[in-house]
Parts: sequence; C-alpha cells; structure tokens
Amino acid sequence: MEKEIKNIVLNLENATSERNISKIKEYLHKDYRVVANRFKGSKTTTIITKKMYLEMMKGNKIGGTSYQTEFKKISITEHTAIVDVLFKSDKSSNMHKYLILIQDENNNWKVVSDIPIVIE
Repeated sequence: MEKEIKNIVLNLENATSERNISKIKEYLHKDYRVVANRFKGSKTTTIITKKMYLEMMKGNKIGGTSYQTEFKKISITEHTAIVDVLFKSDKSSNMHKYLILIQDENNNWKVVSDIPIVIE
C-alpha cells in the first residue's frame, strides 16, 4: 500500500506542476480541502475547497512548479494514510506538506486534506 500511496502523491505533484486539471481531479477526493495555517506569514487559517483550489489552478495562481519529492514518513491505518512529505525546488520556496489520503467507496486512494507549510 505504501508504494501505491507514494505513486499517488508523485502523480499528483506532477499533474500540479503541469496544471493538468483533469489529472489533478483523479487524485483529489470530492471533499478535498487545503488547510493553510499561518501560510506565508499570515496570522490566520484559510480553508480552500476543492472547487476553489481547481479555480486557482486554472487561473495560474498556484501550481506550475516542479519539485523534488522527499518522503519523510507514511503512516497507514486501514483505509486512512498520513503522508509527511517535503517538496524541494530551486525556483520556488520549498513546501513541507502533511497529506491525508483516504480510500473512497471504490477503495481508491484519494487526497482529502493538504496542510502546506512554506519553507523560505
């Protein structure tokens, strides 16, 4: 299962770097949310829905950066996984993320939550 989860994270990162909306949709759960807490110096928490995320991607406000991926830890309990991953880039800030994946009704792994932390 760990290999399958790694592949999903890598495929999602690749689709995000290409801003490939149809591919991104394959990996996101219908209830996907980004929880950005104190993102880039903010003092607040921002919740971004799947619809908002895809609109931001279409508008070139996010995505478009290729990262090297370093998996720190993957924890799996039955139908839920938490991935601690570091995305490194020479062109942009590094991004440390906690991704939560769940198996949907068809037992396919989907990212349901993304908690990004920008590393300047």
